[in-house]
Amino acid sequence: MAEHLNSKLGKALDPFTGKHDAGSGGNLRSKAAVDDFPGDFAKLKLSVIRPAFENIGNMLKERGHEINISEDAGGKISIHIVPAGAKKSIHPYDWFPTLSFIGAPFTRTIGLHGRNARRNSDSASGPRGDYKPSQVNKETVEKELMKFVAEIANW
Repeated sequence: MAEHLNSKLGKALDPFTGKHDAGSGGNLRSKAAVDDFPGDFAKLKLSVIRPAFENIGNMLKERGHEINISEDAGGKISIHIVPAGAKKSIHPYDWFPTLSFIGAPFTRTIGLHGRNARRNSDSASGPRGDYKPSQVNKETVEKELMKFVAEIANW
């Protein structure tokens, strides 16, 4: 019975640790056989998300807004928009409207989170959707960012 439990627990933990494949006699899986979500998300940030943020960010800069694109160690990429006429003064960029794409390795999804109101207000902050990596393309990022910009137009 204990061996059955160990076998069952081992199979449950294998995908979590990504180390063993029952079909290969307990040998280590090759890197190609393991889903590389962090790598896929990193490539999407570099080739799709950041360029879309920069493209629309440049258009916003031309209209007098201040833009900051940031990435954190956890993999989140965000665009912060300081609306024209707003005083940044001592506030950090994340005090202003922010749209973020956040990788979730365990679910292999990319979450979209936005905060389009001042921190001291009660509205419009939270999750805005989850995408599979295959769903994240230039058009999707631009559409979500433009929808976000429209929401903050009267900020």
